[in-house]
Order: sequence, then C-alpha cells, then structure tokens
Amino acid sequence: MNKISKIINERASLKIPVKLRIKQLNNGNQSLYLDTYIRGKRSYEFLHLYLVPEIDDNARALNMEVIKKAYCIQSERILSIYGCNAKNLIKSPNIPIKFIDYIQQYADKRRKQDRNGSEGRYSTIIALKKHVELFGTKDVLLVDIDEKFCEDFISNLRNAHDLRSDKNSSRKISNGTVFLKFSIFRSILAEALRDGLIEENPIVRLPSSLVVKRPDSTRSYLTKTEIQKLIKTPCPYGMLKEEFLFSCFTGLRKSDVQSLKWQHVICENHKWHIHKKIQKTQRWLTIPLSDQARSWLTPRNRDKDAFVFQPMASTTLSANIKKWAYAAGIKKKEVTFHVARHTFATLELTLGVDIYTVSKLLGHTNVSTTQIYAKVIDKKKEKAVRLIDKAF
Repeated sequence: MNKISKIINERASLKIPVKLRIKQLNNGNQSLYLDTYIRGKRSYEFLHLYLVPEIDDNARALNMEVIKKAYCIQSERILSIYGCNAKNLIKSPNIPIKFIDYIQQYADKRRKQDRNGSEGRYSTIIALKKHVELFGTKDVLLVDIDEKFCEDFISNLRNAHDLRSDKNSSRKISNGTVFLKFSIFRSILAEALRDGLIEENPIVRLPSSLVVKRPDSTRSYLTKTEIQKLIKTPCPYGMLKEEFLFSCFTGLRKSDVQSLKWQHVICENHKWHIHKKIQKTQRWLTIPLSDQARSWLTPRNRDKDAFVFQPMASTTLSANIKKWAYAAGIKKKEVTFHVARHTFATLELTLGVDIYTVSKLLGHTNVSTTQIYAKVIDKKKEKAVRLIDKAF
C-alpha cells in the first residue's frame, strides 16, 4: 500500500488541474477521488474505487487494476478541460492520458480542420483506434507506449484482418492500408511528443527492418482512349459523370470536388482557375482550368456559397462508377473516384509536362510523391519498347 500511495502522491504534485488523491477509510481500505481546481474553484469527485491492504499478490494485482481505472478517468477529465490543446499541460512523462483517448482527440482535431464536414481523415484515424482496441490495449496509457509496444502493434497490423469484411473472413488488410495505419500511428506519437506528453517517440528507436515501408504502388489510371469512351457513354447519374470527368481534367480529389463552391471558381483576365484550400493538406491550391475541365462545370446555382456539384452518397459512388465504366467497355477492376486523380497525373506526364509542375498541380508537398506516377510512365515506355522485340 505504501508504494502505491507514494506513486499517487508523486503524481498529485504535478501542476495539472485534476489530481488523483486517496482518503483513508476506517475499514483499512483507501478511497480514490479526483481533486479538480480550475479558475479559483475546487471540486471533488469520488470515483467509488478502493485500494485494499496488500496482504498478498492477488490484492496487489487488484490494486493495480483499480489504479489504472482511476488514471484513465483522470485522463478523460484532463482532456475534457483542455480539449485538443494539450500543450497547456506541463511537459512531463507522468501525465496519465489513455492512448485511445488521445487518438480520439487527435481525430477530433483533424475533423475540425476539415472544412465542409469531410469525414475522410477522421474515419481513417478512428479505424486505427479500433485496431488499438482489438489489439487488447485499449486501457494502455500514452506514457507506457515503448519500443516493445510499437514492435508488437506493427506485427499485429501486418497480420490484421479487414474490419470491413465479414467477421468470418480471413482477408488481411492490404500492404497499403498497413502503411497508412502505421503512418497515422507514427504521426500521433509525434504530436504527443510535440505536446510534451511523452519524452521521446519510441518509433525512432526501432530498427529500420521493423519500420513499415511504403509499398511499391501500381497506380490504376485511365488512358486517353478510355477517357474518350467515358465521355461518349451516357451515365445514369449525370452529376457523377460531371464530377468524375472534372477530376480527370483537374486532378482534384473526391473530397475537394464535392466541397467545391462557385466562390472557388475564379475568372481573371479571361483566364479560369480554381483557388481552394485542399482538405487533406489544409493548404491553398491554385489550379488553372482547361477548356475541357470547364466544359463539365454545369451552371445551376451560381451563388458564391453554392456547391458546384450537388453532394452524392459515398456508399453508392464507387459501385455506380464501375457500372458506368463497364458500360463504356472499360474492363479494369479498379475504377474508383481516385482513379480520376491518377488519370490526370499520368496524362500530364505522358503529354510531356515536367514532374515538378505536375507535383504543384496535384498539391503534393514533396515531389517524391509525384515520382510514383513517373514510374508508371516509365513502365509504359518499357512495355512499348518490348513491342519491338515481339515484332522481330
């Protein structure tokens, strides 16, 4: 009991607004409660959690579970006060914040940053939170994440099953999804380090062989001929055809096409362009509009706050694109909305536009991201040269 009391008293000395304290009871047990002091007002919250005399190993194990529950409640109260601005907390590795609570705060912060209510990034982060819970560590504290935790979690990700598939399915998540979840995991720990909630990011101590690498990408895209087929083929969902082809000729992501408003479409000196903050990177991007791109801007409500394209349900979007592509005679398996962005990139590079300019048009923060498309073009060239071998 003395050891646990010492730990509680040490943490209670931290300069945080919610402190965990103990009260001695007549029956020999100790009651745990929270002492909250905010803006000159003090309040107490008894948790109905009790420490028992540590007469054996079972009693000690029971007390450790009780302590963990108490610290989790304390972390929730602290985060409810500070919200996402955890930088107001003292820089100390002893602040008891539960890891999944911090993930939720991280997700909420990104959700607020996304204009027009986009749920893309938020949903991806919450999906990682589900994996942490399934990993069996939903009660682990942020400060307890070390190299071993990272190693085990990465191993778990590489063998994880797709949560969206049938419960009895043995389908594993793709290498790309593993890399995406690892990247979010790494970013969350990096932000915790910047917020002063951990002393160092344990991922930086991992050997390079354990760090998840970006898998080689085989970007699916449409050729010029296939785009022409889609243009000629009627689509039962007229708005979908306009949105998809507009993305093919601008490179905008689905989230940015669907959140595009007329105030973002600007004409200056008889030249048209899009000026918009990109939802994924939260950076302003200016994209000149070709006549082909403008041809898919159907004038409806031209009020500056009106959407250029009416919102469509994401649940049926992919299925309807595939049906339309199939009707156009395109037999590729992966024809999604994001293929339109890939199409724009490969089309520009094929037409001879330099990679730096394409990178700027796509809004990439690093030209190395655009080089993935350059590799696709190189493969096309290699395939074309091999045709000579077949001819002779």
